[in-house]
Parts: sequence; C-alpha cells; structure tokens
Amino acid sequence: MNVEKLERSSLVKLLPETPEEWSDNQRAAALQKIIVECCHAITQEKLRTGAQIGFNIDGENPDESSLTARIDALAHRRGRHERTVREWFYRGTVEAALLLRQRVTELNGRAGWQDYLPGNSPPDLLDADRPRFLLDRTELLVRLSGRIPAEVLIFRSLVALDDGIDRYVATARYHSDPRPGVVSVEPLANCAVRRSAFTPNGYEMTELGFSTALQPGHRISFAYRLLIHTDREMTPVLNYSPKAQQSSRYIFQLQFDPTAPPVRVWYFNGVLGPETRLHPDNEDHWLEPSSLGYVRKDFVELSRRLHYGVAWDWPQDSLGPTAQGRPDHDFRAAAGPRDVDALGAAPQNFCRAAPAGQRARDHGSFCALGGPGA
Repeated sequence: MNVEKLERSSLVKLLPETPEEWSDNQRAAALQKIIVECCHAITQEKLRTGAQIGFNIDGENPDESSLTARIDALAHRRGRHERTVREWFYRGTVEAALLLRQRVTELNGRAGWQDYLPGNSPPDLLDADRPRFLLDRTELLVRLSGRIPAEVLIFRSLVALDDGIDRYVATARYHSDPRPGVVSVEPLANCAVRRSAFTPNGYEMTELGFSTALQPGHRISFAYRLLIHTDREMTPVLNYSPKAQQSSRYIFQLQFDPTAPPVRVWYFNGVLGPETRLHPDNEDHWLEPSSLGYVRKDFVELSRRLHYGVAWDWPQDSLGPTAQGRPDHDFRAAAGPRDVDALGAAPQNFCRAAPAGQRARDHGSFCALGGPGA
C-alpha cells in the first residue's frame, strides 16, 4: 500500500467530505494514514499482524512485494502453517475494513480531517507506537511470605521486529512501599544488568543486556528476578493490561504462604479496570489453590487496554503486617513510566519497545506490588 496506489483506487471515494482544496494526492495520503491507524487499532495481535502484512505496513518484510511471500515468511517465523497465517490475514483485513468505515463516519461527523492534511498531522501511529519486538510468552511467579511479597520470578520469550534489539528495560515499583532500595532486579538467565537508576516517583529502572543484538524474526528467552525488601502488605491483585506491546500468552503464578492463605481466589479475563476486584458471577472463574498454596492462570490472545489477572481476599482478621493504612485497592493512576505493570496494583503494560535506539522496555513494575497502579 502506498499513496500512488491509493490515489488511483476507488477507496478515495470514502473521503467525500474532505476539504475541497485538497488534491487527490493529499486525499490518498490521508486515507493511507487512516488505514494504518485502523490496522494498529485491531485488538487481537494475530489479526492485527495479519492486516498489517496484508497492507505491507508491519515492517517485518518490507522488501517482499508479494502477499504470499509475506504470509509464508511470517508462518515460518511463528512456526505456524501457511493456512493459519492466511486466516489471520483474511480476518484481520475484515476487521480493518470495519474500523475504517467507522473511522470515516466519525470524521465526517466532525471537523477532524485537518489532522490528516500532510504537514499538519500528528506523528504517524505506525512510526510512534509500532512495537519493536513481540513478547509471545511471559511467565511470572510471585512468592509471598505471609501477606508480603518476597520475590517475583519473570521468564520472557521475545521476538525482534526491528534490527539491533540488544537490551530490555525492566521497570519495577512496589506501590505499597515506593522507597529507594525496596525493589532490586537480579538477572537469572541469558541477560545481564548493564545499568540501573531510581526515579523520584519510586520506580527502579534496570537495563538488562543480551549477549548479541537481534535481527527481525530472531527470538531470545531470558529470565530475571525482583527481590522485594519491605514489611508492608501486598494489595490482593495481580493485574496486567496490554497497551501497545503485543502479547500472545501471559501466565500468572502465585505461591501463597501456606500459613497465611487467602479466603478466596478468582481470575478476571478481559475486563475494565474497576471490575478487577469484583467477585465473578461465573463459577468457572473461581480458583482453588493447591494444598501447598500454589495457583496458576494462563491467558492467551490478550486484547489491548483490557485487564487480565488474578485477585483474592485476605481474611478479615489480619495475620501479618498491614499496608499502613492503605486501602485494599486503589485505582488511581500512579505517576511513573508509561505502561508499567504493577504487582498488586491496577495494570500497566509489562513491556514496550524503546525508540528506534534498539532497546526493549519492560513497562514498569513487575506488577507493582501492593498499591495504586497506572
């Protein structure tokens, strides 16, 4: 897809109410930007990728002019059958078409076309927010001592979408105790700490380096640990909400202290933020920890801006340190790095790509333990 092709296409008739002084080239350029936005807005990662390779705007195979070649290449990278990826393309294109019709209707109903005039438009979403890498699997294990988190183990599988991805920035914050030194990051496998800094609003940012720079399509698995040094109780929720970063599978694991078990545990799957602490109506959403206090929940095909995770209730009679007057849950946004995952907090995006400088960024605290989240 390019402006020249769109200028000759009947699709430009979708823009009947653009300013009359616009040239055909400007109208085509506006349409191209809207199509890119619509593809980027598809919530399911596989359908979004299917639409993007269909229009050749995903950046993974820019030199492949053939749709069949792009589908074959993506199928090879993902380890999927060609027919499966072609189905992503078919369904993703339909989704993009529906979003395009809706977006054009919205723009016809208000004075919004001027934003798409070349030279006056905001930064292209594809350039500003397109992920530089894909996290196709994230697995975390939270281990509690009493009601206080002791450590968090994090395992990730990352696929590069750009050249030169050689690092990943893990940003962590324990919202119940945002003092310096409360959270520390320790590499476990296939990564090393390059540098670390503590921000004034309580975030520990640690750059984890890889042994080699990745090229598009290359995969790396790595693991690290968050050590929590606090005496303040954890807010009873693990919450994750994808924002920009693609995430195909996300696994929550909790190891409760057998001497301090929760009263009840449940999971929420694709809900709005305030719903994360509501007890579920569906009995299948209740979780039963093992006799050793372990519970696990897997999520696949996550949608951006919805919330996924596990929540629980502590007994009314406190068995351990409290959160020093903090409420059980607080959905106010926490100031801090964009897209931070908070443990025991309202969700944030776990990982997001850094600017073209080839670094990957962990959106924030590993589930910032116990407090308000973003």
